[in-house]
Amino acid sequence: MQRIPLLLVAATLIPIGALSWLGMRIIHQDRDLERQRRREALEVAGGRVALEMERRFQEIEGELARSGGIALSGVADEEPPGALFAAGEEAEFQSRDLHAAASLYRALARSEKPAVRAAALLRLGRVLRQLGDRAGALQAYASLQQLGAATVGGQPAGLLGWQGRCRVLEESRDAEGLRTEALQLAQSLDSGRWPVDRATFDVYREMVQGWGARPPSPEAIARVEAAIELRRAWKSGLLAPRGRRILPGAEGTALAVWTGSGRQAAAWVATLDEFVAPLRGVMENQQVVLSLYDTEGRRIFGEARAEGVSLTPGETHLPFIVRVASLAPERQGGRAVLLSGLALAFLAILAAAYGLYRATTREILLARRQSDFVSAVSHEFRTPLTSMRHLTDLLVSRSITSEERKAQYYELLAHETERLHRMVESLLSFGRIEEGAYAWHLEPADATQLVHALVEEFRSAPEARGRVVSCQVEEGLPRIEVDREALSRALWNLLENAAKYSPPGSEIRVAARRQGGSVLLAVEDEGAGIPAAERERIFQKFVRGSDAKQAGIRGVGIGLTLVKRIVEAHGGTVRLESEPGRGSTFTLILPCPGF
Repeated sequence: MQRIPLLLVAATLIPIGALSWLGMRIIHQDRDLERQRRREALEVAGGRVALEMERRFQEIEGELARSGGIALSGVADEEPPGALFAAGEEAEFQSRDLHAAASLYRALARSEKPAVRAAALLRLGRVLRQLGDRAGALQAYASLQQLGAATVGGQPAGLLGWQGRCRVLEESRDAEGLRTEALQLAQSLDSGRWPVDRATFDVYREMVQGWGARPPSPEAIARVEAAIELRRAWKSGLLAPRGRRILPGAEGTALAVWTGSGRQAAAWVATLDEFVAPLRGVMENQQVVLSLYDTEGRRIFGEARAEGVSLTPGETHLPFIVRVASLAPERQGGRAVLLSGLALAFLAILAAAYGLYRATTREILLARRQSDFVSAVSHEFRTPLTSMRHLTDLLVSRSITSEERKAQYYELLAHETERLHRMVESLLSFGRIEEGAYAWHLEPADATQLVHALVEEFRSAPEARGRVVSCQVEEGLPRIEVDREALSRALWNLLENAAKYSPPGSEIRVAARRQGGSVLLAVEDEGAGIPAAERERIFQKFVRGSDAKQAGIRGVGIGLTLVKRIVEAHGGTVRLESEPGRGSTFTLILPCPGF
């Protein structure tokens, strides 16, 4: 019996272990295939993103060729000689003849040389401001502003013109006009198009902030720093005629594209965010997130991702390393189905093992009970047969001459015969009832008469010797429809059990009463009682109470089962009330016809 659970556990664990190993192998293979598929998809997506970046670079280079961009070299005009402006400056500073100075400067402002014209317009605007001609000063500075990158005293004429206009508006207390002009100047400064150094940029930025513009953003500073560095490299001859470059700065990394030669060189400078912004739709369609690294492996854009695919400049011809990672969740469908299938298989194996264990233990228990039953029946049969054989041998040998002794022996033979007959009939009835082959003969019966007759018969039986059997029947009990023989056998079994399990001299009480639409037949003893844990089991076939086995009380374990089957066949139930040490009461609840 103890080996069966071990064998079942082994038979269960072996297929579970095999399925687990096979499932894990399949899951690992599926995970590897999924990773390979995701990597291939990422390589394709990275290639598309890199292709779009190359297309973007080509568009920028085309725009530079058509319309130019940030000039890498300023206008190469030499500073005009001071003698050209000597007369005007003498009239302005020595004679204080501002009108004459203005006339002289206007004449020079019509020069064909940008440097001369720029210097003259700068002086003209200054004189007109002193004369209070703010409109004329604004016009002069506007003309100076149009000269763009032409230099005056080493500074771009366009910036000097913008600065002059802002000062005129400041002096005229035109706050709204000054703020608008300052914002435009700040936007122009932040573009990086002016060929100035960082110190000049900071000076102009302080001025425009004083006039109401916001401080420069880190992106603007990064653009300006990149433009300054690009111009320095161009002037030093360190740049090829065209190219693309990552320019790191204190406030961020910028990207530069340039093309041209000599005085015609132009560049496009922007932050990496500005470069990548038009490509976000492509990345969303590919369901990837982008990060960029310089050639030394430092991240310059995006988030660091552990998983992804990197494309080097050698593969893409881009000035940086492109790394893409997938935003799409890892596909779990196949693995989820496999895990679900494995879980169901495990449950099925466990359920089958449990069912097999229950069935096997039940069959073994039943076989054991049947073996005990056969042993008990053999013992029960052997006892009366032994007595009958002994008495018969004595009578046949004619060794008994006393008529009184013979009569006594004949009475004992009759009792043992009746006892054996009851046992055989009980076994036969139990077998037929279990197989559903018992022929029930239901007929109306007087409950009072049936109970009294049975109690009287039991009082004369040897089982009742030394015990008081009382009977209390309620008057006016209704007739019940029963199989007399079967119901009598059920009540006899209860009386016989009460006699077996109660001490000599104790009382056995039989009662019959009516309750609602039922008749209750109860048999109460003063025996040891039945433990609560056994009250359901004792109605099962071949089951006997533990106290009965310990006390060596004879029985085959079918008496109460037969009682329950008979009562249920009549449409009734059996109720058990018991208290250990104080006895038990078995009550047959039978329905009355017409209720």
